[in-house]
Amino acid sequence: MNNIGHQLKKIRTNREMELEKLAQVSGVSIDTLSLIEAGELDVQISTLAKISDVLNCSFSIGDVSI
Repeated sequence: MNNIGHQLKKIRTNREMELEKLAQVSGVSIDTLSLIEAGELDVQISTLAKISDVLNCSFSIGDVSI
């Protein structure tokens, strides 16, 4: 699992949010979220912004913080 995927899953589960609910609220498909959490898909910054808005958190990728 990549770092972003690991962080995403940890935050989501700590907030007791099901993958289906995150998909519904963020507008990001369950399949995409699942692949990101598994580290099998590189997340686009726009997608990460949608997810972080819903989870009310921030992520860092290199020098970029969202």
